[in-house]
Amino acid sequence: MKKLLLFRHESWIKAPHLTGLLKQLTIPHKIIKIDEGNAIPNDIHENIGGLVFWGGTMSVNDPLPWIEEEVNLIRIAKQKNIPVLGHCLGAQLISKALGGTVTRMEQKEIGWHQISFCDNELAQDWLHCLPKNIQVLTWHGEQFTIPAQSTHLYKTTYCPNQAFVINTMLGTQAHIEIDATMLEKWLDIYRHDIQPNNGSMQTIKKIKQDIQQKMDNMHILTNAFYKKWLSWIYTQSSAPNIYQKIQSIL
Repeated sequence: MKKLLLFRHESWIKAPHLTGLLKQLTIPHKIIKIDEGNAIPNDIHENIGGLVFWGGTMSVNDPLPWIEEEVNLIRIAKQKNIPVLGHCLGAQLISKALGGTVTRMEQKEIGWHQISFCDNELAQDWLHCLPKNIQVLTWHGEQFTIPAQSTHLYKTTYCPNQAFVINTMLGTQAHIEIDATMLEKWLDIYRHDIQPNNGSMQTIKKIKQDIQQKMDNMHILTNAFYKKWLSWIYTQSSAPNIYQKIQSIL
């Protein structure tokens, strides 16, 4: 069975909701720990089903050698039509690889923010079954442009370019991959990063308010996205047992 490669950039920025689901679905995966100096593959072999890029506090514009290596790997994936998933920094890497740009925002967007669905056919296909009141957890100071030929899925008030899909590649600016425990840790580690304003950056108290309820609500969107993305890899014909698990669990 094909496995997933998950790219971790910093030890405290993980994807517990995603990895928990992969274990539940018995999907094989390997974490490439960039923070520990793990090598980035220079090609994608036949036993690899997809690539997933997690977040990080660095910028895709920083002169770090592994950034260009990951960007090149995403371009190889595009050529081979291998599914790619990215969250926050990961989505910015996909945008950059596909010709988009990543720039600093006037104000950071940190906290729970209501999303608005984009008015296009593909966005409606992805989102039509979801509640209209979903808030996503954002924590970023840079934003990507929607790459050419990509479809814009949803937006927030303070950062319109929140999510896009192109062929079998999906990028989300929000951290839809985390859980409440991880967010609590981030609020301790990065509390200095939070300077509340009247909108885009919320107080720690507000972010913590009803945290599990908000996570559960966000994960309705997360699971819908993961169901589509994983079904591109583990199809009914190529991996029927995993496919059925994906359909029933997600």
